[in-house]
Amino acid sequence: MRIVLFLLPISLISSEFYQVHKDIHIMRSGGTNVGIGGSGASYFYNPAGLSTMNRDSGGETKILNVTSSINKNLIDSGTDFISDIEEVDDEDERNIETIKLAKEHLGENNHLGISDFTYFANHKFILGALGSLNANFETHRGFGTEGFASIDGLVLGGAVFGGAYNYDDKIALGLGIKYFTYSSVDRDFTLRELVANSDDIENYVFDEVAESGESIVFDLGLLYHFGNSREYHLGVSGINIGGIGKESHSTYIPETLNIGAGYSKKIEKRFLHSLKFGIDYTDLTEEYEESDNVKKIRAGIDLSIVDSSWITFKIGAGLYQGYPTAGLNFRVALLDFAFTTYAEEIGVYSGQEEDRRYMANFTFGW
Repeated sequence: MRIVLFLLPISLISSEFYQVHKDIHIMRSGGTNVGIGGSGASYFYNPAGLSTMNRDSGGETKILNVTSSINKNLIDSGTDFISDIEEVDDEDERNIETIKLAKEHLGENNHLGISDFTYFANHKFILGALGSLNANFETHRGFGTEGFASIDGLVLGGAVFGGAYNYDDKIALGLGIKYFTYSSVDRDFTLRELVANSDDIENYVFDEVAESGESIVFDLGLLYHFGNSREYHLGVSGINIGGIGKESHSTYIPETLNIGAGYSKKIEKRFLHSLKFGIDYTDLTEEYEESDNVKKIRAGIDLSIVDSSWITFKIGAGLYQGYPTAGLNFRVALLDFAFTTYAEEIGVYSGQEEDRRYMANFTFGW
């Protein structure tokens, strides 16, 4: 009970922008991809971006593509729990120490996420399956309407299918459909309620409290190339048309209209194979509540240092919702490892409450 309550992977008065999938490679460069494309994950930002994938490679196949994320507060809380409580033998003393530790971390958002996106994609189409959990948890003093703890979380599972079509040398069009079943939690819990269900708290939250359903959404996109070598791009996308999840919950994923500009170039020097740069402005129609201009902006650069059939090494950096991002990617043959840090703004306005997060990815594929 103590461990589950304290480390339960699930944000409270959170204003996080829930998304279907945050690709770790795109997030290291600020989450920008509407005007760039170039990978299977580009589908979630602009389906027309599939058209800029490498045609000579034959496409991307990801048999296993697992990403996990955790925030700084949860790391700090877990470290404190292990150092201060785990080795205490006396039951009463453990309870006292647990309460003290909970007080030290009152009002802090704890985040945990995990996903697997398995897919095949090339410059014409993508077919994939996605399963994910994105959840936040925050404790309170136990008085007032907030209760003892606030939990919001979203579990998704389903299929993705989309395609891209080069209308001519300058214009690419994209279209896709996603089907998901979901379970959504957005609730304040009392201490009595949590204690009464302490023996099976996870099943209580997700089986009895969560609301489940299914959603079918559509995605549209356009990518315009210009310049002598088609190195400059402008993109427009409508993503998740129809909305995903429970509309009254903070975990609801609305449809968004997005624009972006990008630049990509092959350098093919000894220590710099290629580079990409982009800037996006998301949610033009303000479907997300409590959004401001800074929270909608994404910008970043991605550098491919080495990119051969056996080894890949990439680095990237950017700005996401006004906070810096950075990450790297290292591949050897069929095994791919990546790490990225970014921050989510969970306050009402930019700069109010930074939630620093860390993502790690392991992929088996080609």
